[in-house]
Amino acid sequence: MKRYLFVIFAAFFMLMIPAGVYGASARLIINDVEVGGLPSPPIIVNDSVLVPARAVFEQMGSTVGWHAGNREVTVFHGSDILLMTIDNTTAWLNGVSMPMPVPPMIVNDSTMIPLRFPAEVFGFDVDWDDSRRAAIINSPSDYMPWWDGILWEGDEPVLNPPEDDPDYDPFWPGEMWEIHPHEETPPEEGALFDGITLPPPGVVVAAPEGTGLARDISLAPILTINHPETTITGLRTPRETGTAAYVVVASSPISSVTHFLLPDNRLVVDIHNARAMISGDMFVDPSVPVSGVRASQFSNEPRVARVVFDLVGSAEFNISLSVDRQLLTVSFSPNMITGITAQSDLTSDSLIIQGDVLPSIRISTEGFPNFLTLNIDNASLDAQTGMFPAGVFADNFVAGQRPDGTAFVQVYMKGDWPSFSLAHSANSVTLSLNRGITGVRYDSVNRELRISRENGFAIDIAQVQRIDEYLRYRYTMILPFSAHDLGEGELSVFDGFINSVTLERDAFGGTRLIFDTARVLAFTIYEMPGEYIIRAQIPRAVNPFIVVIDPGHGGSAPGTSHNGIVEKDLVLMVSHMVMQMINSNPSITGFMTRSEDVNVLNQRRAEFANEIGADLFISIHANAAVNRAREVNPAIHGVETWYTIGALEQQGSHSIDSREVARIMQRNMVQTIGAHDRGLMVGNNLVVLRESNMPSALLEIGFLTNPDEARRLATASHQQNVARAIYNGIVEIANRHPRR
Repeated sequence: MKRYLFVIFAAFFMLMIPAGVYGASARLIINDVEVGGLPSPPIIVNDSVLVPARAVFEQMGSTVGWHAGNREVTVFHGSDILLMTIDNTTAWLNGVSMPMPVPPMIVNDSTMIPLRFPAEVFGFDVDWDDSRRAAIINSPSDYMPWWDGILWEGDEPVLNPPEDDPDYDPFWPGEMWEIHPHEETPPEEGALFDGITLPPPGVVVAAPEGTGLARDISLAPILTINHPETTITGLRTPRETGTAAYVVVASSPISSVTHFLLPDNRLVVDIHNARAMISGDMFVDPSVPVSGVRASQFSNEPRVARVVFDLVGSAEFNISLSVDRQLLTVSFSPNMITGITAQSDLTSDSLIIQGDVLPSIRISTEGFPNFLTLNIDNASLDAQTGMFPAGVFADNFVAGQRPDGTAFVQVYMKGDWPSFSLAHSANSVTLSLNRGITGVRYDSVNRELRISRENGFAIDIAQVQRIDEYLRYRYTMILPFSAHDLGEGELSVFDGFINSVTLERDAFGGTRLIFDTARVLAFTIYEMPGEYIIRAQIPRAVNPFIVVIDPGHGGSAPGTSHNGIVEKDLVLMVSHMVMQMINSNPSITGFMTRSEDVNVLNQRRAEFANEIGADLFISIHANAAVNRAREVNPAIHGVETWYTIGALEQQGSHSIDSREVARIMQRNMVQTIGAHDRGLMVGNNLVVLRESNMPSALLEIGFLTNPDEARRLATASHQQNVARAIYNGIVEIANRHPRR
């Protein structure tokens, strides 16, 4: 039967050793290969073998989420979700509690987990070899790994052949040859994972001071009750519900819901057996500590709808289902503001706002030049309200509560508009008013930085240097004059687009304006009679055509490696060459998902392109032909292009679909570099393609397992030709299919 095969999401395998077996350590053998080099060796506790979680899971290709605050690990195995807690003998499988003989535990800074029950539930063969004192795990007898969305017919792979050759078969007769997986290898400890540096296995790391990791206060997991497939039809905002909650609306009862929190405060909520009729960025209601909301069809087989919330600060959230299981509510506990204290000295004023957890604050300068407002999201004021003593800059502070669930503090100025900054501690925020910067203010209504010309200086806008470090969410403008009268310091913003603006002098007499941004932005500068204005906008509002170039793999996910070439290095070099060509074309703006050797989650690559509002997404990879015995077929060669069917790019302002993008890119590669045409491939389960909201394609630029092709790919001239082919395809798409 033809079916998609998924990478194993092997979960916490538990192995009960036969009675009488006990010892300090054991061996672990997976698919006839003994696993070595583990951070801690497998141990036997109460007749159960425990193994280091992350290291073993990497061997099995699993996906794991870790909640440091709750000491919980969530493991994904196909459509099944297993939740376990350190030092707790109760596990939750798809919302159903299950007892364990031995709990997970932390031993020598490694998270050690027991092995047998989940392994057998998920279909793995488990055994114990007493003579070797070894726990033995084998994949199910009918298991075949899913590589790049290839379809299988029994034991034979079925590939989309070139359309002009329906009998084309790139595999050796009688053999099962596979294309190497594009999905990234789970990163090693200490590696960059979605921009987060991971701790060693088992180490519970507190959130950095002042950031505050959100906390799950849900009373109990949502039980799984099988129902027919449902449809997610809407997302109600706090403004619509009248409460501090988002509500996901389903057309019929929901079968199962799972959720996990990433280290960067992204709350991921998966609704199983559900089709999503909503997608893309949702409306963000500022009355709750959420800076972004996105929805998508995460998976078609199994059917999973996903909603992601970007949480702010140490928010407390609760997830629950209504009695009829058609309303999924993500609610937020109000932060009790317990103290507001004003202080002043001869040079500055400060206002300290303290809560039960770190307050989520947005600054509004709409009252310029008379006052600025600190909006405290999802907060209940249990502190002094009214007027506070005047300071150096502030005439008074006025605090109050709004009916929409936000608290506020308005800071009224005496005269001169000061510079101001925010400092965060564990559960308080301090606003400082000082004389660090003069003549510069941020207009929070229009998202503009305004520089007064009252001091008489002039800026040659054409000479302004720009450094766009968008992967670091940092943008710098170097003004070609020494603006000593503007001073130096930091201006806090925190409006969901810009976090702060720092003004500093450089060693060459120039003045740097450094924007610390919350998302990728485009900046323009223009001159008005009394001031210069620097405007921040989303890239789509400024650039006529945007393409995101995605160098596959990276960091601890090297991709394939043959004939002296490592895929992650090759595709990064080619991507930089493509970007150089794009940068010379004023009609096209390019961004890269990574510019160096780091690992980025495939999900984050797609989200990055969605946030920018890209018109085109191109992922670049290199190929390999290897059978299940890891034997190489050096004869297979050529280029191919992957695309999705029926994805989100058919909506909105795009006049081309992913299939046509794939056709154009494949034709340009074949014509420009003279490679063998392996045709177009359907990869609906490739995350980078499935999750991107714009036309997208994944390019395989050649086989590293073919000696001749690898030799060519190793040369700078051939890499340049490949880059030229990709660039030509992008230009053709931009010219023939511009944004509507």
